[in-house]
Amino acid sequence: MRLNYFFIFLFALLVQYQITKAKANDTVIFITNTKVEIIIPNKPVKGCILVLSGWNFPQNDICEKSNFCELFSDNGYALIMPNMLKSVYSSQLYNETRQDWLIYPTLSWLLDSLIPAIQTKYNVLKAGQKNYLFGISTGARGVAVVATNTDTLFKAGAALSGDYNQLLDLNDNLMRGYYGEYAKFPERWKGNDNPFLNAAKIEIPLYLAHGKADNIVPVKQSVEFFKELQRVNPNLKHTLDLKENAGHNYNFWASEYDNILKFFEQY
Repeated sequence: MRLNYFFIFLFALLVQYQITKAKANDTVIFITNTKVEIIIPNKPVKGCILVLSGWNFPQNDICEKSNFCELFSDNGYALIMPNMLKSVYSSQLYNETRQDWLIYPTLSWLLDSLIPAIQTKYNVLKAGQKNYLFGISTGARGVAVVATNTDTLFKAGAALSGDYNQLLDLNDNLMRGYYGEYAKFPERWKGNDNPFLNAAKIEIPLYLAHGKADNIVPVKQSVEFFKELQRVNPNLKHTLDLKENAGHNYNFWASEYDNILKFFEQY
């Protein structure tokens, strides 16, 4: 009986060790009060992915609800996951921005605080390295606006179910909540924060995907953005994948991970 208890105890210790070992390279840091989760694979790092989550999703939502983090870390990718929550990746905040949204990180924070801090502390996300962008929903918009402002710092990007042209819906409450009403501030809606109107600034290939049955973000957003990307720079090998019955959810997003992994590994 005592021998059985010993083996049970030994097995429990082994399980705990494996769990601890698996999480050993999962680190949380804070950059100007914003949580950033960093996953370093237990193998030589082949590249680094800046992961931008969907609207009001915590930074690790994609790890909890899909196999994204496991798949990409197992394939040698370090993951940088800032806690963007209700950000729409605006370059700045305004007097008209909702007061309860002023606490969330902006595009400027990503460019001026997060990226330099990660470069200094971890020696990744530097020019010439294999850096990639990935985002879902509002995070896909984030991929586009980061790409318009970083030249070739990143090798490629993947954007799923994103909205890229706020002019297609002048009643969008998220855009109104950050930029104010279009009728009063059209320059904000048409300015540097509009990925569609700034598509010519994107110098890296993007993998776009969208579900045709998406009832949150119309598929037209990805279709029109893809056409504009091809028009302004036909030499970049952008990709668009549309799924007939797919919606705005992890079932669809996870179905794209293998394709995105192959896409990134081309670059």
